[in-house]
Amino acid sequence: MSSKIFFRFYIILAILSWLSICAIEYFQYYLYVQTPDLLTRSLLSIFYIVVFLVFKMQVGSKKIGNFNEYLWQVFAVGGSTILISLLIKFLIYLIPFHKMEDSILWENIIYHINTALMVVFLANGFYVWKKLILYHKNKFTYSAWGVFEVLVLLSSFTNFFNSDIYSVKFFIATLPITLLGIFLSFNLKWVAFLNYKQKWQSIAFIVLILIINLTFLQQVFVYRLDTTILVNMANNTFTIANFTFLLLNCTITLLVLLFHLPTSSVFEKKFGEVMSFQKLSQSISMGDSKEEVYNVLIDSCIDTVMADAGWLEINNEQGKYEAFLNRDIDEIDVFEIKKVLRKNNINISSEPHYIKDVKAIPFADRIQTLSYRSILIIPLSSNNQKLGTLILLKNLLDGFDKEMVDITYSFVSQASLAIKNFKLVNDAIENERYHEERKIAKEVQKSLLPESLMLNINIELHAFSKAADEVGGDYYDIFKFSEHKTIIVIGDVSGNGTSAAFNMAQMKGIFHSLVQLELSPEEFMILANNALSKCLEKTSFITLSIFYIDTLNHSVDFARAGHCPALLFQHQEQNCKYLHSKGLGLGIIRNKDYAKHIQKSNFVYQSGDLMLIFTDGIIEAHNPTGEEYGYDRLKIVLQNHHQATTKQIADEIIADLYQFTGTNLLADDYSFLIIRFI
Repeated sequence: MSSKIFFRFYIILAILSWLSICAIEYFQYYLYVQTPDLLTRSLLSIFYIVVFLVFKMQVGSKKIGNFNEYLWQVFAVGGSTILISLLIKFLIYLIPFHKMEDSILWENIIYHINTALMVVFLANGFYVWKKLILYHKNKFTYSAWGVFEVLVLLSSFTNFFNSDIYSVKFFIATLPITLLGIFLSFNLKWVAFLNYKQKWQSIAFIVLILIINLTFLQQVFVYRLDTTILVNMANNTFTIANFTFLLLNCTITLLVLLFHLPTSSVFEKKFGEVMSFQKLSQSISMGDSKEEVYNVLIDSCIDTVMADAGWLEINNEQGKYEAFLNRDIDEIDVFEIKKVLRKNNINISSEPHYIKDVKAIPFADRIQTLSYRSILIIPLSSNNQKLGTLILLKNLLDGFDKEMVDITYSFVSQASLAIKNFKLVNDAIENERYHEERKIAKEVQKSLLPESLMLNINIELHAFSKAADEVGGDYYDIFKFSEHKTIIVIGDVSGNGTSAAFNMAQMKGIFHSLVQLELSPEEFMILANNALSKCLEKTSFITLSIFYIDTLNHSVDFARAGHCPALLFQHQEQNCKYLHSKGLGLGIIRNKDYAKHIQKSNFVYQSGDLMLIFTDGIIEAHNPTGEEYGYDRLKIVLQNHHQATTKQIADEIIADLYQFTGTNLLADDYSFLIIRFI
């Protein structure tokens, strides 16, 4: 309630101060009553500050859906003030003047009407840009803006001093504001959140705002040398600082938007791939029907590779149709294309095919009227069992590039597992539901872990994983990014059993999508947290560690999201230590604040060094008396057997663990990877 009272008070005070200025002009030029110059300048300063406070409250309390609505507000207010200014000018100039005093009076009134409109435009733009600049702010930016805002408001009192815009005093007075304004103008994090269409809209708004800004600025400088004006705005630090700030922000933002335009569609496409993987993984974990998974698969693949049409065939064990879905292509045309493929001995259900120009192959005369030129054929299979076929079509010649094909294979691989799972679940219901379901989950988990660990001749790698139950939530994966760069990830899903295994499947889908974006470790964690936050149950979370190994520079960058610290044995120093770093589990904080809880660390390794990464099932394993195995015992085993092969070290760890617990049936899943740097 009090804020509304202040808001109304500020508006009334602004109107009264401006009317008082007009009254002073009337007394001075029409009634020949001299008024103190100090009074006029004081009222003008009050008007400036009060108008800015009005817009500080109005813009500060306003919540807008997207950034272009903020820019629209600046343009709408600026456009309205310009139109009012032009209209008043037109009406005044229709009135004939007979006395010089009348002409000076009206000229001053017009000037100060324009000044009032200009201040409204500047105040609105100033606080709208504050919203944009402080988006995803840090402490330093927030403090810098606070100092900048105070300096700008204080500069309103410079109208008490007559100082030419080209003088040294004017330059010194505006220098701190200018430097802070330049610094703040480069805080444009909000631009990254605009899509391609929104960027073009922003460019249009900013160009219009620049035109309005320059129009007002031109009106100010027209009267710069006019001695009949009571208070000249051209030599006023406050107005020039605000014009410069708005002009600088618009120019820099415009350049950044134009620079980002060529890459916008690429980033949107990559983000779409991540979301499609998430949607597909979510449909698996939520137990959606087979039909829903089929729809997600074909729609995701068509959207990702920007195909013009496609169809999906799902077959049962006898090879007969179980489902058929088509998109933007008639069933008759599907039949004709399949007939041409069959005549060319292309079996769409056995091996993948990519036909760059389907109209150029033999017997293609019957499909010459169709617009489709290139065809991508990907069979669906799981454990050598044929499940169906996905066919994507493009109107372009050789329309599918390698990246498109790779991401489509990833989609199909994920979907094949899901489809196979559904088939096995149906069999389990008919026989023994509970046991069959767990076998399915075990098969999914096994298929999600990498089969081959041979990635780099400079890395010797051995992995071990065992679930406490038939299925578990431990996850590790490897990805060879280039000849010298390898990425290794290890994670632990909260809980165990089937639900943990399905959450593990989601993590794998997100990993394989994000790992292709060339992100830093901390950026990977932030995006993974965003994706998992939308699909994990509220009670679930995932701990994760990711390692970027560069064998050319002998360096490892890593980040840890609540996971156990890695254990590093340094061969030259004969020293063994844990690699600690800040990190919070994925899915625990499901908002933008998660970025504060993750950090990147790195180390340089030497030949012969060992790294052991593991899940907490090992260090939390306990003996019959309740004592935990702990970090120290694991450290001692690695230090005592560091000269052995990675396979032998793994055997020693398992033997020591079982000897300590007195059993090989542990209460939690346990996994580890041993990496020797050669």
